[in-house]
Amino acid sequence: MRTKIHSTPPLSGGYDLRPLQNIDIEGVTRGSVGVVRIGAGTRSPSEGLRCNAEHEIAYLVQGQVRVDTEEGSRIVNAGDVIVASPAERHATTALVDATIVYVLLHRGSDGNYPVG
Repeated sequence: MRTKIHSTPPLSGGYDLRPLQNIDIEGVTRGSVGVVRIGAGTRSPSEGLRCNAEHEIAYLVQGQVRVDTEEGSRIVNAGDVIVASPAERHATTALVDATIVYVLLHRGSDGNYPVG
């Protein structure tokens, strides 16, 4: 599974800065940031797998989801960070109501990434 899930580590001191992962963003021309809320039992997309951008970074604010890729499935819990790159097809299923903050980094002037 190329998608990486970074679990939230325990706090170590009053200010604990931990770099999680470096990513190569060469060719990225545009980004978008947003919040998605997914109700328990909802799968996105409803069938198959999809990719939204060249790179996707997401923080699970609350809830629990399952991320499925062509290589397998992982459970993601509130506080975890998801890094999907490059353009890995995936699906997300909310196991309970979930809120995700995401950053999509796109190639191309229109911000669209061709879904394969």
